Amino acid sequence: MPPRPVSTRLTVSLVVFGLVLAAAPALYASFAICGVSGCTGGGFGRSTDPGGTLVALAVTGVVAAAPLAIYAIVRRSGALGVGTLALAVLTTLVTGAVIGSDLRGCPRNVPHETCLDESR
Repeated sequence: MPPRPVSTRLTVSLVVFGLVLAAAPALYASFAICGVSGCTGGGFGRSTDPGGTLVALAVTGVVAAAPLAIYAIVRRSGALGVGTLALAVLTTLVTGAVIGSDLRGCPRNVPHETCLDESR
């Protein structure tokens, strides 16, 4: 008996569901990058957390891809597995770009040394 085809509608639904779930760690990443006052430093001042930002960005990608990963495992589909990995990486990179993070977890408009000094 040939394997059943992968449902496109279910796949799209799982991707959308994962992206909705990923909003929570993405929101945390946006706070971790500069603190509650934002990157302008108004109010309480800027408080960067590069390590926390990187972890939150990674968690964002994992959470976004988790529903699709479960479906890929159940279906034993290598193509869905590759799509899952691509979704995780793309979600992490896009979220980082949207919140203004560089690849080290610091705000792009703040020098890296200043970012490390503000994280202590």
